[in-house]
Amino acid sequence: MIELDWDDAEKTIICYTFFDPWTWDEYYATNPKRDTMFAETNQVIDIILDFRKGSHLPPQAMTHIRKVGSWDSPKRGVVIVLGANSMLQLLANIMNSLFPLSVLKTPRPARDMQDALRLISEIRVKREQKASYVA
Repeated sequence: MIELDWDDAEKTIICYTFFDPWTWDEYYATNPKRDTMFAETNQVIDIILDFRKGSHLPPQAMTHIRKVGSWDSPKRGVVIVLGANSMLQLLANIMNSLFPLSVLKTPRPARDMQDALRLISEIRVKREQKASYVA
């Protein structure tokens, strides 16, 4: 099972929570909700992938990681990964090499939710600095 909800009232962070066992079909079934959430705001939306209760990847992970990793949006911010076991970290590294992103969008691991929110806050400051530099 996979839950997808806003993590904040400002609608700037969405959180996927994975529960074992979960399937790729369940993940893809969240895409319409994700797209609706992105359409609700003009702000950059950061994403938290919480694997602490669902760290076992379904079969054919490499095939699906390529498809999942190719999705992007101009409004997509950083992806923070909670509960990343060594296999998830390896797949994230592979995904980063296949689909290089700006440093401000590169997926990052976090120890817990507090660490995830701290990372997002730090990256937002850097995004704002970059935006003011470009403008």
